[in-house]
Amino acid sequence: MRLYPALVALTLTAVTLGGCLKTETFVDNGAPNNAQPVLPAPITATLTGTVLDETGAPAGNVSVRVGAQTASTDARGFFRITGAGLDKNQAVVTATKSGYFKAYRTFAATSGANNVVIKLAKRNVAGTVDAATGGSATLANGSKVTLAAAGVVDASNGAAYTGAVKVYAHYIDPSAQDFGQTVPGSLLADDKNGGRVVLNSFGMLAVELEGSAGQKLQIKPGSTATLTFAIPTAAQASAPATIPLWYVDETSGLWKEQGTATKTGNTYVGTVAHFSFWNCDVPQSGAYVHFTLQNQTGQPLVGATVRLTRSSGGWNSSGYGWTDSLGQVSGMVPANEPLTLSVITMCGTSIYTQNVGPFSSATTVPPLTVNVPAANTMTITGTLQNCNGGPVTDGYVIVTGDNVSHYGAVGANGQFSVSLLSCSGSAVSVIGIDNAGAAQSPATTVSSTSGTANVGNLTACGISVAEYITWSIDGGAPLTYSSPQDSIQFEMYPNGSGPNAPDWQLILWAVPRNGGTNQAFYFNTFAMPANGSTSGIATGLSIPGFTVTNDVVNFTFTTWPFSIGEYLVGTFSGTFNSGGAPHSFSANFRLKRVN
Repeated sequence: MRLYPALVALTLTAVTLGGCLKTETFVDNGAPNNAQPVLPAPITATLTGTVLDETGAPAGNVSVRVGAQTASTDARGFFRITGAGLDKNQAVVTATKSGYFKAYRTFAATSGANNVVIKLAKRNVAGTVDAATGGSATLANGSKVTLAAAGVVDASNGAAYTGAVKVYAHYIDPSAQDFGQTVPGSLLADDKNGGRVVLNSFGMLAVELEGSAGQKLQIKPGSTATLTFAIPTAAQASAPATIPLWYVDETSGLWKEQGTATKTGNTYVGTVAHFSFWNCDVPQSGAYVHFTLQNQTGQPLVGATVRLTRSSGGWNSSGYGWTDSLGQVSGMVPANEPLTLSVITMCGTSIYTQNVGPFSSATTVPPLTVNVPAANTMTITGTLQNCNGGPVTDGYVIVTGDNVSHYGAVGANGQFSVSLLSCSGSAVSVIGIDNAGAAQSPATTVSSTSGTANVGNLTACGISVAEYITWSIDGGAPLTYSSPQDSIQFEMYPNGSGPNAPDWQLILWAVPRNGGTNQAFYFNTFAMPANGSTSGIATGLSIPGFTVTNDVVNFTFTTWPFSIGEYLVGTFSGTFNSGGAPHSFSANFRLKRVN
C-alpha cells in the first residue's frame, strides 16, 4: 500500500496584481470592488514546516508559535505541532530566532496536514544615528531610514532617549525568487475600511531600533520617521505616483493600511509613526479558491509547489503555495483575473501548466490531474523495525530533501512509501521514529534520482528520542517538562569555537503546550576542556521567579553533543541567594542539540 507524507501543506500565498495600472496616480476610493471583512473560520489540524536561514540552509533552534502552542525546529529546520488551532481563511504562525527579524506566515488552513516554509531575514545594523540630532541609515540598494531629531523613546516606558541609535533594517525584494518564502505574513491584507484584499508589493522594509544598552526603541508619540523604499527595476515602469503604505499586524500576521508613499525617482518615500515591517502596495479584491491536485494514478499530489500567475502578465504576478497531505491548496487570489496554475519542483522546473479562473467568488475547483514526468518522481520505500527486529506500527519516517522535510506514516508491517518531486543530484536523508519505543534510527542518505529508492530496513533503536527538563528548588516538588507534550530545547553559545571553548552560556528552556509562561534555566562561564571532561563549576545562573546572586553551579554532563543531532544529558545543582534568602536547587535534563 502506498502511503503519503502526513505533512507538507502550505496554502497559497496570495497571488498579486501587477502591471495593469492605467494611470500614474493611485486613487483611494475605499475598498476595491467593495471588498468585505473576512470572518474567522477556526479549524484544528496538524501544522508542520521548515524554517530556513538567510542563505536557504535549515535553521535549527527556531521558536515557532501558532496560537497557544510552541515548538522548536530541529537541525533540519523542521517542526511539527499536532492539534494546532488554525483558521480556514487566515491562520498565522510566527518564527523567532536570535539575530533575525521575527517572521510571520499567514495562510488558509486546510483539513489535511498543513505545512509552511519560512525564510528568516538577518537582523543587520544598517547604520547608527544620534538620537538628539537625528539622521539616516542607508542600505546598499538606496533604501533608507531617516529619524527626526529627538524623535526616539524607550519602547518599554516611553522615556525620551538620547544617545546612539542602532538602526536594524532589511529590504525585502518582491522581485526575488525566494519572495514567497521571505514575505512577512503573505500578501493578504485588510484595507483601512476593514475589507480583505490581496496586495501587489513594490518594496518592503523591516526596521527595528536599539539603544546603546540593547534596549528596544520606538518612534516618539506624535513624531514620525521617513522611510525610503527602492523600487525593483522590473516594477519601475508600472509603479504609480502615489501608493498606500501597509504594516504587519503582529497578532494576525495580516497587513494593515496606514498612510501613503510618493514616488521619487526610482524610490517611494513615506512617513510612519511606528516601526514594524512596512510595505508599498496596490490592493485588489480577491476570491478564496480551493484546489486539489492528484497524480495520474489518482493519488494526492503531496508536497508539490504550486505557482499561480496572472495570465495577462504584468509586474509581480505570481504567488506560491504547497499542497497538503490530501493534495489540497487554498488561498485568496485576485478576483476576475484569468490565471495560470503551474506545478514546479524545488529546483524551479515547471512540470505542469493549466489555465484556471477567472474567479469572482469563493470556488472549489474540481480535482486537477497532474501527469508527473517519471524523471521528476522519486519514491522512498523501506521498512521500519524496532530493537527486537519487529515492525514499528506506531511511528513514522522523516524524509528530508532540498531542505524541506516530509513526514510518512508506517503500515501494519512497518512499511513506508514517501513520494516527492525530485531534483536530480541532491541528497535525501531518511530517519525512522518509533513512538512506542521512544527511539529513532540513524540517518540513511540516498541520492535524489527518479524512480524508487529502497532504503531497506531502518532500525529505530539505541538512539533515544526522549527529551526532558526537570528541576527542583529547595527540595520542593520537581517541575518537569518533556517532549512532545511540551516544547523544550537548549541553546549553547561559546565565546570561542567548538566544545573546548573556555566560556559558554547554556540555556535550557521550555514552553508548556497548553500555553503559560516560558520557563528558562541557564548558566554561563563554565569551562569545557577539549577531552570532553564532564564536570565543573559555573556561574551566571538564572532561574524563573528569582533574582539570583552569589550563585554556585555544580554541573555534570554524562553525554556531551559534539555534533548536531546528538544529545546533551546531565545534571546540575548548587546554591544561590535571592532577596537576601539562601536557596538550593537541582536539575536533570536530556535535550537534542540543534545548533
